[in-house]
Amino acid sequence: MNKTSKPFIEGARGSIFRVVATGLTVSSIALAGLVGSVQPSVADNVVRCAYPFWFGFAPAPVADAMGYYEEEGIEFEAVFDNDRANVLPGLESGEINCTMRTIGEHISRPMSADSNLVVIGLIDISVGADGVVGAPGIDSVTDLVGKTFAGEINHPGTVMTAFALKQAGYSLDDIDMRMIATDDSPAIFEDPDVAAVATWEPMLSEIVANTSRTGSKILLSSKDFNGLITDVVIVNRNDYEANREKYDAFMRGIYRAVDLFNSDPDKFLELAAPGYDVTPEQMAVDLAGVYYTSYEDAVEYFGTDGSEPRLKQIVEDLTVINLDLDLMDEAIPYEFLVDASTTENLFEGKTR
Repeated sequence: MNKTSKPFIEGARGSIFRVVATGLTVSSIALAGLVGSVQPSVADNVVRCAYPFWFGFAPAPVADAMGYYEEEGIEFEAVFDNDRANVLPGLESGEINCTMRTIGEHISRPMSADSNLVVIGLIDISVGADGVVGAPGIDSVTDLVGKTFAGEINHPGTVMTAFALKQAGYSLDDIDMRMIATDDSPAIFEDPDVAAVATWEPMLSEIVANTSRTGSKILLSSKDFNGLITDVVIVNRNDYEANREKYDAFMRGIYRAVDLFNSDPDKFLELAAPGYDVTPEQMAVDLAGVYYTSYEDAVEYFGTDGSEPRLKQIVEDLTVINLDLDLMDEAIPYEFLVDASTTENLFEGKTR
């Protein structure tokens, strides 16, 4: 599912990149010129990361700004790039070695059981940032049966709709699905033939507030789906296996930045907001539907405390949905997709 076009600033769409600067110390690489060209190998102490323009990923550059990576002897280079067609070839080849995406999007095609990628950490969970707006008279997901639903095929709102329909004994085959670009969702929803539309904040709330279709409401929200829309840290498997300490340090930095957000959100926002060309106040508003995952959350999701991994059930649920949506060719074993060992005793003998 694609969280790449979050409308937090004008022009943050497509495959453009913005330098994360003014308060952050992140380098920038022009990915279009990087992938497919002759590039030096990523140094053993460098994490070179390409990821969508999304506030949920801010702990990574904030960790750099706080000096957490420097303390560990690693460097962080980053670029905003929203297009998996750009990112995945470079990630597979090792020209970059890191990205961050929703787990559902990550396991979708072209991911396969022989890909050179592995999930090693969590970074955020959508708890209201994604959802579905229902028209007047659409009060439950079963009211969509036989009616028109508009959304992108891999949008979190579409995934939630598929999941909710399946729980109610239906599927997307029971609705008339109209493919749209999420950016067009406010205009699309004005069509009286559209019973519901998948979108994300701030458009989610704006549609409800401003539509001419009085009585419209948020029909489905990611806050009600128990981690289904979870963003993960994905790295090049070969580089990970050759440089485990680098990635341990990288994840420690991210979880320490989440600790900062939880203990001193003003400091976190002061560091993060300029890189997204917004004010701390605006960023705080838009983060209302985002939950940054702590190290303790990672232990729970990866099951490194001996419990059943919560992420495994999420992957299994999303696999069923993705197969139904024809976004996967076959199920990929969880044990291949995920390496939980980075989470084990991550801070033992280390600063937190």
